[in-house]
Amino acid sequence: MAIVKMNKFNLLAFKSDRDELLERLQAFNYVHFNDLDLADDEDKLTEVINTERLSRIDSDLAKIDYVIDIIEGAMKKEGLKLDQSFSEFSLADVKKKGENFKFNLIYKNIKDLILKKDQALSLRNELDNKLDSLRPWKDIRADLDRLYESKRVFLETGLISSQFYEDLKKALVERNLEESLVVKLNEVDKNTYIIGLSSIKDKEAFIEVLREYGFSKVKVHADGNIKDNIKALADKKKANESDLKGIDKDILAYEKYLKDLYIYKACMVNRRKKEESSEFFLATDLMNLIEGYIPADKSQSFIDDLNEVLDKKYILEMDPASKEDPKVPIILENNKLVDPYEEVVKTYSLPKYSEMDPSSLVAIFYTIFTGFMIGDLGYGLLAVIAILGLLKFKKFPNSTKKMLRLFLRISISASVFGIIFGSVFGGIIEVPFGWVDTQTDIDTLITMSLIIGGISLFTALGAKAYMQIRDGKPVDAFLDVGFMYMAVGGAVVLALNSSRIALWLMIIGIIGIFLFSGRDAKSIGGRLGSGAYEVYGLTSWIGDFVSFLRLMALVLSGGFVAYSVNIIVRMLFDGGLVGIVGGIIVFIIFQLFNMFLSYLSAYVHGLRLIYVEMFNKFYEGGGIKFREMVEDTKFVKILRGGDNE
Repeated sequence: MAIVKMNKFNLLAFKSDRDELLERLQAFNYVHFNDLDLADDEDKLTEVINTERLSRIDSDLAKIDYVIDIIEGAMKKEGLKLDQSFSEFSLADVKKKGENFKFNLIYKNIKDLILKKDQALSLRNELDNKLDSLRPWKDIRADLDRLYESKRVFLETGLISSQFYEDLKKALVERNLEESLVVKLNEVDKNTYIIGLSSIKDKEAFIEVLREYGFSKVKVHADGNIKDNIKALADKKKANESDLKGIDKDILAYEKYLKDLYIYKACMVNRRKKEESSEFFLATDLMNLIEGYIPADKSQSFIDDLNEVLDKKYILEMDPASKEDPKVPIILENNKLVDPYEEVVKTYSLPKYSEMDPSSLVAIFYTIFTGFMIGDLGYGLLAVIAILGLLKFKKFPNSTKKMLRLFLRISISASVFGIIFGSVFGGIIEVPFGWVDTQTDIDTLITMSLIIGGISLFTALGAKAYMQIRDGKPVDAFLDVGFMYMAVGGAVVLALNSSRIALWLMIIGIIGIFLFSGRDAKSIGGRLGSGAYEVYGLTSWIGDFVSFLRLMALVLSGGFVAYSVNIIVRMLFDGGLVGIVGGIIVFIIFQLFNMFLSYLSAYVHGLRLIYVEMFNKFYEGGGIKFREMVEDTKFVKILRGGDNE
């Protein structure tokens, strides 16, 4: 339950051994390289640039994603379910499988199929457009091409707005164009498709009338009879659809390679991880300068690997990392009981190397906070059963598994508080236990919330004293924390019970804070100013205590909603069989919804109490995550000698 101790190393090795060295260090995994900067006046060293290799790998990764997307898309189109489970392999197995996988052949075949599909889709669009252009004219029996070229009659085809069609016909009569006529063939979207015929001598007058009524000329392109053209195009489209289905079927056949593609992607991702690591180095013409960190307990394994791969042709300096070094990367190491709460800490920020790992404190208080706020045995047990079932019958990535285990602990806590409050789904079941009634014992809930808040705040303050004593600063612990305990503790006791001792403790604490909290300032004025500011800051403790009343507020809100649902259910149950069925449906839907809201509220407000009320008493954060040389992908987990996720 701590931050893993680190050793810092400086390594000088021959440039010719770089690839083999990186290969071995990636298998070792637990190496965090510092990104070395080149000094402005440095002319002997250069930065290592690996752009060409990285670009090739990035190009391969883009191709892999392209192939995977195509195959997954074909599966979704056919309604086939994707296998979302992940596989576990050693790095060596991933590399071996990746190197033996014939990806380029699959990529070429998929690309050829997609090219064929694009051509087929283009043809389908072309056929659709031709069919759409011919369908309005399907009732014409004549060969329009011959009529267009006729020397005896003038032919126009096109469309006008439907509202002007009848007016157009009247206009032809009124202007004595007896040898002209228009025929309505079809009507689509308030546009009327017409064919117009006129004698050659009335051509110009006929055209003028058409223009006046907004006629739009459309030349019909058909080789012979239009109906025959439509049938031929429909046959081509049918064949085209068959071709598209065949191509989709051929693409779908590559579904059997999907797992191998996931492994191949993991291989390439980790190859990139290895290659990009070299860009943290500096180099001369012959040598590489490497700096970084490794866990102290893995130092000998690290040295053994260097000896084997470099044949002792290297220079290595290694010392315990300094607590004041801001570049030291962080690995949290906790037992199974506490490690799910690392996710809560990481969501805020990893600790600095000089700080303590707050996961244990978070485990205690976050579990209490969230359990109190949910406070229902029914909700807690339902969640416990569901989570245990998921963990038993389904494999999850480490991060997901940790989150499930976190909610398992929250649910157990909710069950415990549900017993204390005697609440099972908001009181739908009468139980013989329960020491606090959330419907009536409001004062008790307020007192419990403030006591829990006081304990958590004083514990957080104690964590600050622990770190100072650990670092050999017991006097600082007394001045920074001891006086704070006196001031705040005395004020709390004084508020509860008028006590002369409590009053004097509070006064001594305030004076101590005023005189010593600014002791690092160089001037008397600075010290007193800092002290006055810290004394003024004591007022924030009132807000911190009041914040913990959200424990009471949330358990009350969740309880009242559940209680209201139960009242509605009981009313429905009085309505016979239909009412009973309706009551059951209402109970299930709204109790599950209230359970979801209770968990969501507890999760979020629990984080606030940890981050804002507790962490500001002792925790700064801002640590750097340890950068492993191995990376998991979505569907492939790389097995290694430990887990830092």
